[in-house]
Amino acid sequence: MSGESDESPIPSDEELTAFIDGELEEAHRARLLALMERDPAVAAKVEHLSRASLPFGEAFRPLLDAAPAADLQRMLDGISVPPVAANAVVPMTRRRLFGAIAASVAAGVLGDRILVGLLGTGDGDDLADDDGGPDRERHWHGVVAQYMGLYTRETLGGPTPGRDAQSAQLAALNRPLNLSLTPEAVEVGGAEFRRAQILSYDDMPLAQITYLDPLSGPLALCILRRPGTVRGVEQEMRGGLSIAYWNGPDHAALLIGRLPSADLTVKAEAVRQRLAI
Repeated sequence: MSGESDESPIPSDEELTAFIDGELEEAHRARLLALMERDPAVAAKVEHLSRASLPFGEAFRPLLDAAPAADLQRMLDGISVPPVAANAVVPMTRRRLFGAIAASVAAGVLGDRILVGLLGTGDGDDLADDDGGPDRERHWHGVVAQYMGLYTRETLGGPTPGRDAQSAQLAALNRPLNLSLTPEAVEVGGAEFRRAQILSYDDMPLAQITYLDPLSGPLALCILRRPGTVRGVEQEMRGGLSIAYWNGPDHAALLIGRLPSADLTVKAEAVRQRLAI
């Protein structure tokens, strides 16, 4: 319609969650699908929400049906897939789902960038061999960095949740992580808490706690429930983002953002000591 602005605001999390869960009317769903096709930021946000433990398959069915097979095949060429029996049922995993979405998004470069990060093919982040060495243990850092590269100050806009709201969000992480997180334990000096949510990486619980730093912008503390070799805080760079990471016996964790590496490491060490992981 001629009276509508060409620039549509990014829908709220509640609206996109309802879309993922198939709770919107058909006309509303169609508008969101059209918005995803022309706005890669919206498509990325839907992918982010869909990676949580939510029912998402049917919500994306129109995009999956419309995904150009040739484009999708080019994106998936070269990915090693283990053979399956002829009668085996292959589930629609989050990675397969987003691969189809990325193939159908008009801004294919962004879709490729996210897909490469998720599948670990060809951008230098997947340095692992099959020996389970340090590079393999850190492969999830590349996934986090690809995703955090999409964050802006506006992504984490709005007021800081109160202590009770923070505690409630963190409580939802404690059971899958087998931890007892509190607002005080996950506090990052100088940054404001924004939200906490549970995601999944290779079927392992992955917590993401986001903050807004007044100087550097978005920060995230990520905790992966996975046994590994105990290591103190170390540093690396991924996609222009500083990462301070460490391992406990049952968890791996990292703090990521655009702060100088030395400053980020100081903050990460303080969090590590409070979390005792």
